[in-house]
Amino acid sequence: MHLKGRPIALFALSLFFLARLDASTLAWGADKIGAEIIEGEQTEVKAAFPFKNTGDHPVTITGVQPSCGCTTAVPDKKTYAPGESGEIAVVFHPGERTGKQGKYITVLTDEANQPTKKLLFEINIRPCLAIEPRLLKWKMGGKSSEQLIVLSGLPSHPITEITAQGEPAGTFSTRIEVVEKGQKYKLYVKPISTAKQLNSILTIKAKLANSNERKTEVYVYVDPSGIDPLDDD
Repeated sequence: MHLKGRPIALFALSLFFLARLDASTLAWGADKIGAEIIEGEQTEVKAAFPFKNTGDHPVTITGVQPSCGCTTAVPDKKTYAPGESGEIAVVFHPGERTGKQGKYITVLTDEANQPTKKLLFEINIRPCLAIEPRLLKWKMGGKSSEQLIVLSGLPSHPITEITAQGEPAGTFSTRIEVVEKGQKYKLYVKPISTAKQLNSILTIKAKLANSNERKTEVYVYVDPSGIDPLDDD
């Protein structure tokens, strides 16, 4: 009975050591952190990824590598004794970006069993002026019918004025319809003529209640094939 039990005991012991090999000495409070900001209101967004050395030996962070130049990440120091806690401080610079941004931070350590750790900082940058769609197209020689662009603002940043101008001037006609004052508008666009091919830009400007102005562009085309000119396939 004793001999028969030894293979089972050895197997269980091997699983224990394998589990220790797979486990990381640094225990992270979270490997993903999210934040939400409004476009233009912050020049930087900060986060911190806390961790603790749960092992029986010191661990040294040998490097921290953000996935983008718009993000910096540094530990509060390099080497952490058993039982000691620390954090990776992350700073994201949004610039003119909008929408959802995901920035990875790769942490390098001297751990033999798990030398790297990936962290994710997700930032949702809400635009003060949301526009859909951003591309309009008509077929050359086809009907010069109106197409619709929907413009939406934020309750905290109501729109006080909207203007739209095609380049070159006189290429397109536009009209704006108020759906909800300060919050939602419909912009109708149509080319003056579809007789010849045209690649143009429609510039939309919105003045906000806080005296700021937002400017964005919509691409407009009159194309002989009716195929999206930006599609390379």
